[in-house]
Amino acid sequence: MSQSSPGVLERELAYYRRECNDLGARLLRLQEEQSQAFREARRSRTVARLIREAYRLADGDVAPEEIGAPILEMIMENTLCDGAALLAADPAAGEGVFRVTHAIGPHVADAPRRLALPAPPSFFFTTSRTPIEPPAYELTAVLRLPYVLWAYDHPSGHALIIGNQSESNVSRPFEAGDQELIEGALSVYIDVLLRKRAEVELRAAKTTAERASQARARFLATLTHELRTPLNAIIGYSEMLAPRSPYPLTEASRGDYAVQILGAGRQLLGLIDGILDYSSIENAVPALATEWVPASKLLQQAVQMVSAGVQRRDVAIEPGTAVPGLEFLVDPLRFCQVVQNLLGNAVKFSRPQGIVTIAATLSGEGAVLQVRDRGIGMRAEDIPRALEPFQQIEGSHARSFGGAGLGLPIAKALTEAHGGTLCIESVPGEGTTVSIRLPAERVRLTLG
Repeated sequence: MSQSSPGVLERELAYYRRECNDLGARLLRLQEEQSQAFREARRSRTVARLIREAYRLADGDVAPEEIGAPILEMIMENTLCDGAALLAADPAAGEGVFRVTHAIGPHVADAPRRLALPAPPSFFFTTSRTPIEPPAYELTAVLRLPYVLWAYDHPSGHALIIGNQSESNVSRPFEAGDQELIEGALSVYIDVLLRKRAEVELRAAKTTAERASQARARFLATLTHELRTPLNAIIGYSEMLAPRSPYPLTEASRGDYAVQILGAGRQLLGLIDGILDYSSIENAVPALATEWVPASKLLQQAVQMVSAGVQRRDVAIEPGTAVPGLEFLVDPLRFCQVVQNLLGNAVKFSRPQGIVTIAATLSGEGAVLQVRDRGIGMRAEDIPRALEPFQQIEGSHARSFGGAGLGLPIAKALTEAHGGTLCIESVPGEGTTVSIRLPAERVRLTLG
């Protein structure tokens, strides 16, 4: 066998080296093509799955603020990433400031909850060759992962970011072609979020419409009932007093009928005044002409206003001793109306020979005005209904008392217009205590 010369061997070695390099390059190109095809196919499948699963979630009974976490779980499961977060622009904190609304990942507990991007990009991604400078530095800090994919929808102010701990030639998820993936996932989230918010608003509107319908029905039923009784009295007694009336009349009966007509007319006027008062309060904040008024004077005026009802019901009012020099910064007419309504209610629901007490005392930095009766009382669950207009509490013969059910709602609205609060405590069969608390800026003590 002849031996090859060193020059021949060297040429053959160079030839095989070139062949190996070419083969390696072809293998790398093939691997890259397969990787690219794999990523493109995965992107299409991922977006399709996200759309399908997200809208299945949208059909469920999930609140808008709870939709983010399951959406992120879907995104992580389908994109095979290590972390993900949803963000929302926070204009109140400044231009380009985002808050993290939902986040999933191994390092999210230590990650910042706010992100400042003066010029947030609509799309961005990092790779091992991306220089660590804005916005890469800020975005990688959100998930504390080096490789991130970001999308931002400027009209809605929502953003989505997903991240990976490492990358490789085959499974590297982040490149320019991934814009469709990240923006598609963000669009699905925004669409589902807006849909759930629309559902909430629709349910709220439906509830409001139903309540308005119920309130209108209650108003008509109450108004019809309250108008019928005094109108029947006015018409009936007027027929008796009319000329050529077939009813035998005496001077005493004429006077009695006239008194009945007068009382029924006043009852109608009181009902109409209550409706007008409540309507004006509901449609606009009352214009208050405030001044410093002695608390004792307010209590005295309110007691005088309900004195007629006190005599008819055979109820006594015991004015408590107001703190000497205690004054309230209130609208005298409106605040007296508040106290008058509370006293009127207390008298109306007291038993014959009952006692109603009223007092004004200091409490902390403010003051408390209390009206207490020992009447029929009401259950705790009935108190919210008593503060609604045109409501009458059923049971315990409460419905036998007249009125449109506007006294407490008017008192509550006027109290809140003064910056105060109205609280009711009641026990069936033992009575009710209504407390009005005024803040410190509406209370003072004067000397002398």
